[in-house]
Amino acid sequence: ADGHRNLTVVGDDDQSIYRFRGAAISNILGFRDRYPSARTIVLRRNYRSRPAILEAAHRLIRFNDPDRLEVRAGISKRLVAERGVDPAARTVRLEAHPSGHDEADRIATQIAARIAAGTAPRDIAVLVRANSHADPILRSLDVAGVPWRFSGTSGLYARPEVRRLLAFLRAIADLGSSVDLYGVAIGEPYHLGGEDLTAIVNTARRRNRTLWDVLEELDRQPGILRISPASRTAVTRLVADLRELSTIAHERSAGEVLYAFLRRTGTLSRLAGEATIAAEEQLRNVARFFDIVRSQSTLLADDRATFVAGHLQTLIEAGDDPATADLDPDADAVAVLTVHKAKGLEFPIVYLPGLVAGRFPIPGRRDALALPAVLADVADGADDEVQLREERRLFYVAMTRARDELVLSHAADYGGTGIRRLSPFVLEALDLPPTAVDPAVKAASAIDRIETANPVLPSRADALVGGPRDEPLTLSFSGIDAYLSCPMKYKLGHVVRVPVPPHHAMIYGSALHRAVQEFHRRHARGEVMSEADLNAAFETAWTNEGFLSRDHEDARLAAGRETLRRFREAQLAPGAVIPAYVERDFSFAIGGDRVRGRWDRVDIEPATAGEAPASASPAPSADMVAPTFELLGHERVTITDYKTSDVSDPAKARQRARESLQLQIYAMGYEAVSGRLPDAVALHFLDTGVTGRIDVDPKRLAKGREKIAAAAAGIRARDFAAKPDRSTCGYCPFKAICPSSVAT
Repeated sequence: ADGHRNLTVVGDDDQSIYRFRGAAISNILGFRDRYPSARTIVLRRNYRSRPAILEAAHRLIRFNDPDRLEVRAGISKRLVAERGVDPAARTVRLEAHPSGHDEADRIATQIAARIAAGTAPRDIAVLVRANSHADPILRSLDVAGVPWRFSGTSGLYARPEVRRLLAFLRAIADLGSSVDLYGVAIGEPYHLGGEDLTAIVNTARRRNRTLWDVLEELDRQPGILRISPASRTAVTRLVADLRELSTIAHERSAGEVLYAFLRRTGTLSRLAGEATIAAEEQLRNVARFFDIVRSQSTLLADDRATFVAGHLQTLIEAGDDPATADLDPDADAVAVLTVHKAKGLEFPIVYLPGLVAGRFPIPGRRDALALPAVLADVADGADDEVQLREERRLFYVAMTRARDELVLSHAADYGGTGIRRLSPFVLEALDLPPTAVDPAVKAASAIDRIETANPVLPSRADALVGGPRDEPLTLSFSGIDAYLSCPMKYKLGHVVRVPVPPHHAMIYGSALHRAVQEFHRRHARGEVMSEADLNAAFETAWTNEGFLSRDHEDARLAAGRETLRRFREAQLAPGAVIPAYVERDFSFAIGGDRVRGRWDRVDIEPATAGEAPASASPAPSADMVAPTFELLGHERVTITDYKTSDVSDPAKARQRARESLQLQIYAMGYEAVSGRLPDAVALHFLDTGVTGRIDVDPKRLAKGREKIAAAAAGIRARDFAAKPDRSTCGYCPFKAICPSSVAT
């Protein structure tokens, strides 16, 4: 940006809360020093919160002076509320409780009463400083029958559904790991437990054998131990499953073996069939864990379970603990989340519990993987002072999530000895004296302390997932197509993101696309890739997941190389056109929603003699992507999408192009960014070299817009009712777990 000095930076030093990730506040505070000629614009009008909330937050954050822009830059950042005072509400209030157990129960009781009076559960949030602080809140919400959804900045590996998958990976990598095998045995569908499992474990201990040795022997010789028929059936199934999966684990990737385990145990089917917030939350966490397994597998020389399990365990021991899955903003449930996760969100009513010294702010502690000092901003003061200022900024973020009401609470006892002191941040925000403690609040009894320490969560009182969405949607062709074919398919794939096993056709098609893309990019620069280079690009993008056998994989590799050889020859033949754009992103607005996509290829050629250019469309509106295509008005524009289907009949190829909603969306996107429709759209089938090209028809585009609108309306209404059909279900990646599937 140095040449034209056209640089804009947006930030709020009072909300810089990710120092542990390297987000040094000096990047904001020092910006004016580095760019003294920069113009400063202060955004002070606040459209979210009531005045009392903003006043309390400003009182708090001023205790970070002088290390704030207000002081350093001599500006006022005091927010001005556009919303007035609500005379019917106590906007900011402080509540005191004898114990953390009482605090959680009181919050749950209040929330239940609000919901009974007509408040939507999704309008209420409980923000906690640490993941572990949420447990008593979740227990009390369960008891009160309040639906909730939880999201934290860490704790994915501690979620029961993920902990079970970790145990399975470690067990399959080492069947002699009795602890991990125990974790698998007590879960679904085996549910071993009670006296029978105790007897099995004790037998292994007395005989100095592993749990697997005893289970396998018990399967071969049932008479060695007296257990119930149900437990015998469970042992037989467990041993059979692990034997088969252990064999697969030496041949397939960790991700494939993990998916096979979920399939065999019926976990995915059960969760997909339960229309509850709890089930959706578990599915999201499982999907997030799958993403981690696959991404970490790419870093290893061998992606099989034996090596991936050890790699993940090393990361866990080093302190790695990823965040749980993101909240579904449309689920009608109370949001319980850490303050870090709440940044950028807002709720009409916010509860902030646990506001005592030692919990908020938390004392300084060293991370297992510490951030280098040069990135950690320690130059701004002693490390303890830097930590306290960041905690105060975090409290500021928590307070300003509230729109109408902010309920601060604390308890005298959260376990341990002595009465816990009120958080200094509460004193600062509410302008209270240091001795501000309710004399009626006494330390909890021994029974209360025992109950507070209880880590067991009861069964959740759950509600059905969802409520209508009222915000704009962001759609893609794949999502629109999935919804139109079956709303349940859209939900599982695009809302919950249920993991699916990699399919060889997807691996093959993706690798071909990457190679073709690289060829076009280099060709546009005047560089012609050799056949060897093209094959190398293809093989670099290749993964060995999803193939039926090694022979099958080798056959597809050979087919791909032959396809690329023919493709290269065609692209270098006399008269071949070099595309103007390759893999170009676009987006456009339709009905208040935004549709995004990416063109594989855009060709712009001189029009032939006597050929009229495509009719110009009205100038793009302000909500469209700015025009980036310069046309003289006489060019012929063709948008091509590459496919790997083996279509060899030109008539069928043209019919496919004529019926393709994807090509219609591509034409709409081009109209949005250039102000005119393309002249033609085409499907090029790489395996056969056949191209189906058709002229753009405005009437067909109108029908395409109707389809997009229909899909958007259904998604916004959260209408995910399945539409079972033998043809649709037969090709659906979720046919094995969808309760409505009619695929045989």
